[in-house]
Amino acid sequence: MYVSKTLVIGRCWRCGRKIFKYDDYYVCPKCHAIYCPTCAKKVFYKCPADGTPLEAK
Repeated sequence: MYVSKTLVIGRCWRCGRKIFKYDDYYVCPKCHAIYCPTCAKKVFYKCPADGTPLEAK
């Protein structure tokens, strides 16, 4: 299945999964790292790089 590149926001910084525009994802407000819900849960909703709480998008 082809997915338009405009729908892909980026990849999860932890696992590399593609994050699409309408998916649930988490962002670190300080370093702007994107995390999928699974990885966000595994890191306890805090950015592994700087410890900032992740924001749901």
